[in-house]
Amino acid sequence: MNAAIHLAQMRVATTRDRWQGSLRRSVLALLGLILTYSAIADNRSTCMTDVTLWYEAFDKHDPTLLDEILSDTWEDIPAAPGQLPGPEGAKRILEELTTSLPDFRITIKEILQDSNKVVVRSELSGTHRKALMGFPPKNRRLTIQAIDIHEFKDGKIVRTWHTEDWLTGLHQLGVFEN
Repeated sequence: MNAAIHLAQMRVATTRDRWQGSLRRSVLALLGLILTYSAIADNRSTCMTDVTLWYEAFDKHDPTLLDEILSDTWEDIPAAPGQLPGPEGAKRILEELTTSLPDFRITIKEILQDSNKVVVRSELSGTHRKALMGFPPKNRRLTIQAIDIHEFKDGKIVRTWHTEDWLTGLHQLGVFEN
């Protein structure tokens, strides 16, 4: 009888050891997932917060903010005709927009993120007071939609794909009227 009890105790101990080992592996896997998600969430939070500097620069008419968010090799896709490469190109566009539309504003409507890419839907608005893209001012207001995809690396935007609804904007400014 002692042998049967001893055998049962060994089976219980073996089962307990297997269960504890399995539980230990499960807990470690869960901790790994939590740490991975936390790192992804931190990156997401950082990118989404950082991307707002781009929009603040234009909204506040402050090109120095672009130095904080754009990498030295920033690429604009598609680049404007004659646009300089890197942050200097963005600064010139900011200057042209805020000179032509002195009350220029950009309002973020939505931000989405997937990995190191942040998509921003925004609204651009302003009153046409000086020549813009070669068109003389008629003191009309424009409000258009823009969508940008910003790619981040090491906390800086390295590439931006963008589209703005300039056809609607030019109609609002009356550039197609006689």
